[in-house]
Amino acid sequence: MRHHSLGSAAVTLVELVIVMVVSGILFVATPILVFHGVKTLVFLPKALAVNQVATEVLHQVVEGGVSHLSGQTVRGLRFTVRRSATEPALWLAEASRIGFRTSDGQTVLVRLDSSVVNQEAVKRSLPAPSCTPTIGAEEVLPYHAQGTVRILPTIRLFRYYNQSGVEVNDPPTCPPPTTIRRVDIAFSAQTGNGNFDQGEAGEDIASAVAIRVP
Repeated sequence: MRHHSLGSAAVTLVELVIVMVVSGILFVATPILVFHGVKTLVFLPKALAVNQVATEVLHQVVEGGVSHLSGQTVRGLRFTVRRSATEPALWLAEASRIGFRTSDGQTVLVRLDSSVVNQEAVKRSLPAPSCTPTIGAEEVLPYHAQGTVRILPTIRLFRYYNQSGVEVNDPPTCPPPTTIRRVDIAFSAQTGNGNFDQGEAGEDIASAVAIRVP
């Protein structure tokens, strides 16, 4: 006849309890892990798209790039300069659009187009300088962003500061005052509503550019 000690029976019981507890945890946690895993798989491609678009928009606005409007490189805000007393660096300075002259004589207009909901985008054109510029052909920055990634201002797309670092909220004249020495750029790039819990992505971008006055 074989006998089982109380000690061996106790160990078996503890192991059984551990298995039951672990099984219960897995039963509860598995659906949550699967849900978050699926959400992450949906989120990651959108996050990559948002980062790529945000980086490219900022680069195009600040540095410039090849334009399909002219077939040549269009300079960005970093190349803005006052060419003479009659040709100020900025010929338009508003919260959602900016017109500037570059060192090689280009006149560039960059604006936020919010006319189509869920397809907000930054656009560039090459109009003649004017307080009410006539916008003909324009391009989306970057080209592949249209309809996929929204560009929204955090408060104002452009902010303007004078030589003392004081913000110029509403330039009183057109063209704007020649005392503007810095332009801040801030926007949010996002898909949908940018909410991760709904599988959407978003990223805030900010930068600043000094205005050269020879």
